[in-house]
Amino acid sequence: MNKTVKLVIFLGIIAALSGLLIGAVNSVTEPIINERLLASERENLEVLFPGAEFVPLEGASDEGGYVQSAFEVSGEGYAARIETTGYNSSTPIQLLIGFDQEGTITGMMVIQEQETDGFGSKVFEQSNIDTAYIGKTLEEQVDLLSGATVTSSAVQAAVTSTQAMIAELIG
Repeated sequence: MNKTVKLVIFLGIIAALSGLLIGAVNSVTEPIINERLLASERENLEVLFPGAEFVPLEGASDEGGYVQSAFEVSGEGYAARIETTGYNSSTPIQLLIGFDQEGTITGMMVIQEQETDGFGSKVFEQSNIDTAYIGKTLEEQVDLLSGATVTSSAVQAAVTSTQAMIAELIG
C-alpha cells in the first residue's frame, strides 16, 4: 500500500509539472502563432481589398456560427472568413467574403474546399461565384446551384448568416 501511495504522489507531481510546462510553452508561443495566422489572413484580405487597412472585429459572430473572423475594412466595408461543411464533411469549406459599406457582396475567395470534382466543386468556379454571390445585397438571398445541392446549400446558409451579421454591423 505504501508503495502505491508513493507512486500515485510521484505521478501526480509529474502530471502537475507537465501541465505547468505546457502552460508556459503555450503562453510563449500563442502570441507568435496568432500573429502568423493574422498575417496569413491579411494576405488573403489583400486579395479582396488591395491596399486597405483591416481592423479585426473582436466578438463579431453570426447566428449560425459560420463566421470564424471578421474585419472592418477602413473606408471600404467589411470582410469575413466563414467555415461550413458541404458534401465532403471531412474537410470544411473556408471562404473569405468581402462586403461594401452598404453590405453588397463585392468579392469571394475560396481558401479551402475539397468537394467532389464536377459536382460540389462547381460552386467554387469563378463564373458561378460571380453569378450567385457577387453583387448580392443584404436583402437578396444567394442562389443555389443545381447538381451541387448539398454544397450549395451549405455555402448559401453560411453566406446568408454572414449577411445578417453584416446587416447588424451596418446598423
